[in-house]
Amino acid sequence: MNQSFNVQQQRPADDTPEWPEFFRSEVEVFWQQQVNAKYFTAFDGIKLHFAYYKQSATAPLVVIAPGRIESALKYQELFWELAQQGFSVAALDHRGQGLSARLTHNPHQGHVEDFNDFVRDFADFTDQLATLFGSVPKTLFSHSMGGTIATIYCATYQHPYRKLILSAPMFSIETGKVPYWLARAVVAAGAWINRYLSKPWYFFCMGDYQKVPFEDNVLTHSKQRYDTFRSVYDNVTDVQLGGPTFNWLYEAISAAMNAQKLANNITIPVLLFQAGNDKVVSASGQKKVAAMITRNPFRFETIEGAHHELMMETDKFRQPVLNAIIEETRELITA
Repeated sequence: MNQSFNVQQQRPADDTPEWPEFFRSEVEVFWQQQVNAKYFTAFDGIKLHFAYYKQSATAPLVVIAPGRIESALKYQELFWELAQQGFSVAALDHRGQGLSARLTHNPHQGHVEDFNDFVRDFADFTDQLATLFGSVPKTLFSHSMGGTIATIYCATYQHPYRKLILSAPMFSIETGKVPYWLARAVVAAGAWINRYLSKPWYFFCMGDYQKVPFEDNVLTHSKQRYDTFRSVYDNVTDVQLGGPTFNWLYEAISAAMNAQKLANNITIPVLLFQAGNDKVVSASGQKKVAAMITRNPFRFETIEGAHHELMMETDKFRQPVLNAIIEETRELITA
């Protein structure tokens, strides 16, 4: 493994004219030629998709638990960067999104019946990785909804991960000027009606996938990374996802509160990155978790000014998170 490899020295900055060509000629070619796709059947018969790159039989493995609407395809650049470090990488498409099977008649609906299904899926995914990668050292990197899944999973399952990195984890959802208790009550009522009628529908003002102009986005400051992500989703329409259903939102709020309670049961080192200008998840849940964790080594870092999607952000916000993934995984080699 090349310990001195510096990603920033090997690729252009995201705000330069050279970055799109780098992505096309390096990242996309790597993805097409060296990243594998695989499906497995979940406990209830749902087909789940994941992507993986195997560096060698002994290389450490970074496992990615993406956020809502995300697919492994969205992490192509991170796959490439970690491969340059000599790491293996794998990412799951959660049920109901990405290239995994959808859960309603409308493939654009972000839906789940029970949030614990996500957690059980991730446990089964981890078992799949044991077959492919054996007992190599493993780091778990999770973003947003993936952070909720990873937290509950690491707190309640026996698992092989040695480090957990949380990127803008969904420990509470941003409700704007609406009080949290009121938002939760409205969501609960809508979810109950959904279940009674056995017909999921979108939460208020939500709908099918739409391409949001960069100027209106609240996910990233990086126009070129944003445009690339949107281009991928435009070209692979099967990964497109719209807004959440009432039931998804109810389950997500409940799971976020549960993750707060369970976080202190995690026994491996945890590193939590908060996006300082996050308009998707609120900071309050992350701060509650940071205040209550006493059992395991825990670090809390705020990326001041950053939007929600830290691994899609411009380099100045993104690089500290990338560095942490690399450094934490390297430590596993000599541990």
